[in-house]
Amino acid sequence: MQLPENYPDALTDELAPYGFEFASVSADDEGGAMVLFVAEPESFVRSNPGLGIEESYGTGWPPAHLRLQLLFDRFGDPFHIDFETIDLMSWAAAAAPELHARLSSMADPEDQAIAVGEALEAALQPERADPDEYLE
Repeated sequence: MQLPENYPDALTDELAPYGFEFASVSADDEGGAMVLFVAEPESFVRSNPGLGIEESYGTGWPPAHLRLQLLFDRFGDPFHIDFETIDLMSWAAAAAPELHARLSSMADPEDQAIAVGEALEAALQPERADPDEYLE
């Protein structure tokens, strides 16, 4: 499976503001691919508290780096986008179906990369309860 030529660069542009650096593209045994980005753990957690990342490692904190990985099937379709404690594809399917559709399609690789950045940004925002819910 061959990723579009400029796709890793487009992802790099979208993920750099969050402290991610491109690490690798690798093929899997089934003809798919994995794109890996990494971030420095301690500065990421300082910038994004409350995600539970540090706690998820327990005594293994800090790891060498935090990982954001995108998995593609042998047809070139993204099927899993995962960052530590956040499954971005599942999150988007539940919270933002239009964004999920963009994450799941490589019809426009540049837009798919933008969608990855949008999904990460939204998932990193802490959930805020609507005060009106409590007043009803």
